[in-house]
Amino acid sequence: MASNSQIAFAPLGETIAITANATSPNGVQALVSERNKAHSTGQYRVVNAGTVIVHLGVGPTVAKAKANAEAAVSGNPAAGIPLLPGAVEILRFSDTSYFSGLAASAQTLYITPGQGI
Repeated sequence: MASNSQIAFAPLGETIAITANATSPNGVQALVSERNKAHSTGQYRVVNAGTVIVHLGVGPTVAKAKANAEAAVSGNPAAGIPLLPGAVEILRFSDTSYFSGLAASAQTLYITPGQGI
């Protein structure tokens, strides 16, 4: 029997677009389908459609997602998750997460809630 981590990713919600920039935008939610809410987590397909690295910020509130969109520098860790240009990642977060992004210039991130890898 396949578990969520062994099946191909299936989109189960609407895709959101975030414009990451030098000043990270307010966090936005990508709502998880009711079917997966029982697990209190969601799997998300995150696409960096831009040409530079985007630092993905994730948090339980609009403000926390924005604050977590930060770049790590040598000797200073940061909460932001670096996404290389063209990256497509399947990541797992709380089903109530908000998303934001930080980049050197305007870049588009697409985030789709779903299930699978």
